Amino acid sequence: MAKADNRLGPGSLAGLIKNTLLVMLGRRPLAGTFRTDADGMWQAIWASLIFTLLVSAFPGSQSGIGFLALYLTIQLVSVLFTVLLFASLLNSIGLSSRLFVFVVPFLWVENVQHLFGGLLQNLVVATGDITFLILITPLIIWSIYWLWRIGRDQLGRGGWLATGLLFLSFVIDAGLFMFLRLRVQDSLG
Repeated sequence: MAKADNRLGPGSLAGLIKNTLLVMLGRRPLAGTFRTDADGMWQAIWASLIFTLLVSAFPGSQSGIGFLALYLTIQLVSVLFTVLLFASLLNSIGLSSRLFVFVVPFLWVENVQHLFGGLLQNLVVATGDITFLILITPLIIWSIYWLWRIGRDQLGRGGWLATGLLFLSFVIDAGLFMFLRLRVQDSLG
């Protein structure tokens, strides 16, 4: 059996983004698109940090290296806490065997949303034209639908469980984002 590809080079990342977009467009099935094992999960986690670095480098250059380091740390904590919470919850309801088939595609949809949303926000910062922010709304709605659908389809327990897991993910992200905002405001004055 051939060893699975663990690389996160530009070509590999572009391929993973493309595959995620194809899933989100309904052109590829979830099954077989992602590596649904521990290595696949770590690949998605490290990709999250790479995308965070890419989308925060421009605003980070204006706020300083401390902001960039804090933002990367918060992103890592957010993703790890989310995965650990999902693992604990799935274990408690007898779905621990479904962890990777749920978490890996969930993380990749979040990664794609984070990458494209961050690029749009950088475009707003670079141009000063806030009308570009209107493009984020369909991206967010599309991502929420797919995150919910991954939960529903991959766990097989219906929409309420998927909604609950999606809500927990948002609470974690929002809480850490608020912490980041307060931390940046404190450092600015």
